[in-house]
Amino acid sequence: MKRSVIFALACSICLPIKSAYALGDQWYFGIGGGASWLQPNPEQPGLGLSSRQGTGGNFFFGRDLDDRSSAQATLYALGEAVLEDDEIVPFQAADASLLYRIYDTNDSRLRRGGISLALYGRFALGYINRDTAVPLSNDSPVYFGAGGGAELFLTDNLSMRLEGMYHDRDAASGSLQLVARFGGGKRFPTRPARPPAGSPPALPPTTAVPEATPPAPTVAVPATPAVTTPAVPAPTSLDSDGDAIPNAQDQCPGSKAGFPVRNTGCALFDGVLSGVSFAQGTELLLPGATNQLDFLANVLLQYPQARVELHAHTDNQGTVREQAILTRARLRTMGTYLVGKGVRANRLVLRSFGGTRPLYDNASAEGRAGNNRIEVIENSPQ
Repeated sequence: MKRSVIFALACSICLPIKSAYALGDQWYFGIGGGASWLQPNPEQPGLGLSSRQGTGGNFFFGRDLDDRSSAQATLYALGEAVLEDDEIVPFQAADASLLYRIYDTNDSRLRRGGISLALYGRFALGYINRDTAVPLSNDSPVYFGAGGGAELFLTDNLSMRLEGMYHDRDAASGSLQLVARFGGGKRFPTRPARPPAGSPPALPPTTAVPEATPPAPTVAVPATPAVTTPAVPAPTSLDSDGDAIPNAQDQCPGSKAGFPVRNTGCALFDGVLSGVSFAQGTELLLPGATNQLDFLANVLLQYPQARVELHAHTDNQGTVREQAILTRARLRTMGTYLVGKGVRANRLVLRSFGGTRPLYDNASAEGRAGNNRIEVIENSPQ
């Protein structure tokens, strides 16, 4: 009966869980082994322990929910304790737990190759089986456990953990574990440094886009484009799309009403933000880069129905993963700035393309500079 409960508890966590952060969505499994400390407490007075050190192993299966947390199910063989009357008390356990990464070396910088280290805590609800005929005073099968450890990422899919776990007042363990990840995207993305307390609200996650055929070059948005906002709307008969540009002058007759347009009637947001640039290989805005972001924020505040997409691209320097990390960090910098200017986060769609859509030849410095760009396009409601 107890073994069936252990099996049911272990398998309950294996059901698919909807990822909270699609880019970090991966399954993983692992095995480990190490030592345990066991302290069964017999009800019989005077009956002590002759051995409380055990050796055992564990098997676990889980899923990375996002770049901070994972859900995991674990089976343990914790070894045996021996009482003074030579009675053996074996310990087996199973738990469902939430793992939370407290610190990752990737938090403070954009890593360029090499291994990384994360420190984590783990909190578990479990079932422990002490299979012995000797009555014990602390033999409650259900426990709330806690532990922590360090995870060393050797590759995107392989890591090692050194973990200590407190299972119950009579059982604790320490183990060295090997973890393999599969499915989903690559290992959870690296974040730029955390903003200080009181910073603007969190932005929606960026969307990784697979490699695709480069689009046709877009037209750069002027630093201070003119937006037509007439005091009195043009008559319906002369402005069929309601964008305040007469049909005779409207070069884009299908534009959305309530969205900013140029004097030609075409979407204002449809090109490269040429004034937004970053320090080489970082997410840090160069001096003057906020001027065009200020303009963008002001226009969005004037047009409360408008939504825009910000597309981040880079050159071919570094690995595909490093390119994606860089463009996501740049999107977060811009998004945080715009939210700080009063733009609601749900009006921004952030999309990271890495280096998959170059417009120019990456063989030259000029081409690489042109490929490091931010595009803004109108996101019209369906």
